[in-house]
Amino acid sequence: MGKSFYCEKLEKTLHFLPDGVKYCCSCTEGIGLKIDDFNSFDMLKVISKKNDYIKMLKKGEIPTGCSGCSEYKQLTFIRKILSIFSKNRISHIIADHFKQCDCNCVYCSQKKIFPNTTQNYELLPIIKNLYKEGYTDNKNLKIEFQGGNVSVLKEFNDLIKEFKHNNCEHFVVLSNMIKYLPILEELEDKVLLSVSIDSGSRKTFERVKQVDAFNMVVDNLKKLRKNSKVLIQPKYIIVHNVNDNIDEIKKFIELIKEIDCQYYPMFDIDYNDTFMSAGKQFDVPPHYYDLIKFIDSFCKENSIGYSISHSLQTTLDQGRKDTAVEEKCESIQQKTNVNVALYIIAAIIIGIVIISLLLIMI
Repeated sequence: MGKSFYCEKLEKTLHFLPDGVKYCCSCTEGIGLKIDDFNSFDMLKVISKKNDYIKMLKKGEIPTGCSGCSEYKQLTFIRKILSIFSKNRISHIIADHFKQCDCNCVYCSQKKIFPNTTQNYELLPIIKNLYKEGYTDNKNLKIEFQGGNVSVLKEFNDLIKEFKHNNCEHFVVLSNMIKYLPILEELEDKVLLSVSIDSGSRKTFERVKQVDAFNMVVDNLKKLRKNSKVLIQPKYIIVHNVNDNIDEIKKFIELIKEIDCQYYPMFDIDYNDTFMSAGKQFDVPPHYYDLIKFIDSFCKENSIGYSISHSLQTTLDQGRKDTAVEEKCESIQQKTNVNVALYIIAAIIIGIVIISLLLIMI
């Protein structure tokens, strides 16, 4: 009997995009349903298609979009029994259907993926229908706002109110905080606010974000911390030749300590950097390793926890492997060159000895 698989993210996630719905939040291509007309949005069709993919995995068939993903697992006997009674209700909704933003970050890839940043549809009616039809696991529901920037999402406040009305207690909001969001105060510690500051100074902030708003962001974060218990996770996306220096990272760490973010900072990498391009995916600048060492020591010195994104960690680890392989190859080549040289010298000596003997015999 062949293997069967399951994927918890596939079973529990709805990821709303400008052009359709994705059934997971993995970093691979993923699987989903393209939607041409959201005016005739059919939730039954969306859920039905999701269930088809779940059945495929159970049969041991891997959907094309899932190839290479580490999220799907082999279906054990116990899990198979539990799945009989599982209703696969949605417990993770990602609102990523809008791409408007008031920044123009140098590392942002969203405009390349979705060049038309116009919002194609409103999510609120769809969410109301999800609740009405009983598709959601209300006790464990987690809501994540990506985008775009939520401050320019017209239905943001209404969506928050709808989720609150249905007793949702887990929110993740990605925002640049150029504009203050009063409604976050109402969520208190039920929300994790992720803010990519990417700098510790006004000048570098403007170079990364291409807007002069550093002071506004800092003031808004301080105001939010003063008025609420919101957890703030500051992010620092390392951009080659822009903010990839110890001085800027030091200022950033000092800044987040001053703001009192109440959540550890995350350090990430710019996927669009030249050294990440095709054929040079892990040609990591050597000083990046020095940056990580500094982050570790300076955060410890200031009693601040921190995290390294999976992408950055993978890149650094692979870079080390590539360097180790290159060093090993160089070492092997050097040994080979030495051996060849010895063989040549030995051959010359043997040749001289043979010629000498022949001359003596003559």
